[in-house]
Amino acid sequence: MKVAGQIMNVQLDTIDASAPVRDAIDLLLNHNYSGLPVVDGAGKLLGVITEYALLAIAYDENVENQTVGEHMTKDLVTADVNESVRRIADLFIVHRVRRIPVTKDGKLVGQISRRDVLRALRANSPSLAAV
Repeated sequence: MKVAGQIMNVQLDTIDASAPVRDAIDLLLNHNYSGLPVVDGAGKLLGVITEYALLAIAYDENVENQTVGEHMTKDLVTADVNESVRRIADLFIVHRVRRIPVTKDGKLVGQISRRDVLRALRANSPSLAAV
């Protein structure tokens, strides 16, 4: 069975916690992302900023001038680079998230989507590969 490090996307856009919310919105819209990892200068994962969190702008236009750190999710579901694909599938099912950041020693090294897990499971299962 494959592990996170074998299926993760390593080419990620990230954002700093001190960046203005408007920068996060621009990145999300320009790249068709639903969320972005928030990291510090050393690459340590601090949180995730999502479309959902940024909908706060609908209630308060001043949110656009606030920082990403004020609106990011800090309670994260993450996977270690050596986590099994089946365990990652469990995390997606239990926590109902769209993406899971992958870390090594606390630093962001990649990200896995639900589609990445399905692709890996399909490749590993003869019955699913025939579909």
